[in-house]
Amino acid sequence: MVLEIISVCLKRNKRVIFNNFNLKLNKSQIMILIGENGAGKTSLLDLVAGVLEPEKGTIKINNISSKNLNSNKRDMYTYLSNKDALKENLTIEENLMMWSKISSNKFIETESNNVLDYFGLRNLRKNLVGNLSQGQRKKVTLSKLLLSKAKLWLLDEPFNSLDSKSVKKTIKLIYTHSKNGGSILLTNHIDLNFRNSKKITLVNSHSKLKKNKPTFHKWGDF
Repeated sequence: MVLEIISVCLKRNKRVIFNNFNLKLNKSQIMILIGENGAGKTSLLDLVAGVLEPEKGTIKINNISSKNLNSNKRDMYTYLSNKDALKENLTIEENLMMWSKISSNKFIETESNNVLDYFGLRNLRKNLVGNLSQGQRKKVTLSKLLLSKAKLWLLDEPFNSLDSKSVKKTIKLIYTHSKNGGSILLTNHIDLNFRNSKKITLVNSHSKLKKNKPTFHKWGDF
């Protein structure tokens, strides 16, 4: 089991977000959390990443309690939140180099072109992030996945601000990670109809769930 959430309870501002919430994510599995704003999608990812602490319950990553991961947690998962966490006074290349260093990954010069080319950022590599559009900033953030060595990806609204071509590239990246043994837990406010994925719809601010059968991706196979 890559990720297991057991009987988790969470309250924020006296409002119940989750009550006795359970979830299991297996190797090579893609799981999509769907719901309107305020349904708890981001809060759930924050719980897994340790940004929030549950009032009750247990979260395990690779059978290790999230409370005991400490310094090696960056080796076990990559979390891209809905806030891009980019340094506006640094270039695209410098941001990726800094993130790679923090994540104990190597940003090798000979490989950097392949990373930047994936979302068409090579010619912008020396541009300051503060001068980029929202779509370009999103591409820089998603480029971190090309440097990630972690098997578990936590992705909060990864398709926001992207054009259709970049959405397809992101989906292909997710499918490739899954085929290589990686697991993905992502949030989305609409159903993009991923094929071979498990979907959970978060309803309102409570723990009611609607589990959907896998569907087929409308852009076809990759």
